[in-house]
Amino acid sequence: MTKNRIVKYAANTALLAVLAAAGIGVYQLGTSPSKDENMKEEAEFQPVEQEEKADEEEPMVDAGTSQVEADMENAPEGDLTGKDLKENTQEEGNAEAEEEAPKSAETVTDVQETVSEEQDSAIETEDVSANGTSLPELSFSEDTVMEWPVNGNILLDYNMEQTTYFPTLDQYKLNPAIAVQAVEGAPVTASVSGTVYSVEEDAQTGTTVTMEIGDGYQAIYGQLKDLAVEEGDRVEQGTTIGYIAAPTKYYSKEGSNLYFAMKKDGEPVDPIAYLP
Repeated sequence: MTKNRIVKYAANTALLAVLAAAGIGVYQLGTSPSKDENMKEEAEFQPVEQEEKADEEEPMVDAGTSQVEADMENAPEGDLTGKDLKENTQEEGNAEAEEEAPKSAETVTDVQETVSEEQDSAIETEDVSANGTSLPELSFSEDTVMEWPVNGNILLDYNMEQTTYFPTLDQYKLNPAIAVQAVEGAPVTASVSGTVYSVEEDAQTGTTVTMEIGDGYQAIYGQLKDLAVEEGDRVEQGTTIGYIAAPTKYYSKEGSNLYFAMKKDGEPVDPIAYLP
């Protein structure tokens, strides 16, 4: 009887053990997460770990913080402090600005000088052009009437056909000009408008001015001093060109006078024909 109870108790205990084992397995199956859920949780967990790792490896730079300031904040001990690095950067920038400033000033000065030169050149060109257009073209003909260049008596007449007596030389010879008596220092004016072709020193006629008066004609004034014109000048009729000088040795007996001659295409013509 007792033996049967022991066998029955053992059987019941074994059954309970089997049932307990089966219950634990069912419980684990019901409560353990699926494979897909585990992968999802791992995927959500890994970025967090990576972000935490990235935060530990490299500090983030704020949008309002420059790279230089970030480097200064992260500078290791023993190197320049952030403040020193910032000051050095500012000093280098100031030095570059100081080097560039003189260059910029020089460039501005060069540009201003170039613009000023171009403006001066343009003004000169306009002036020359204006003068060229304001002055009438020289024109001379047999009908042109000139003014007397100086007031006085004629000491020697023009004569290229017969000889004329020269008191100082004490001889007769052809005379391509007229000699008009005038006191020393008297003003001599242009008989007609023209352009000064040449200014020469001649042994017989002293300081002599030759003017182009148009159409191949020239007017020649000799025995002058203190000239008021020079080569290339445009001279209007009646303008003073110089003053009567002391006579040369070739006219010492004739006295002070104006040597006045005219040419047409290089050949002498009688100036009296064109004087009133």
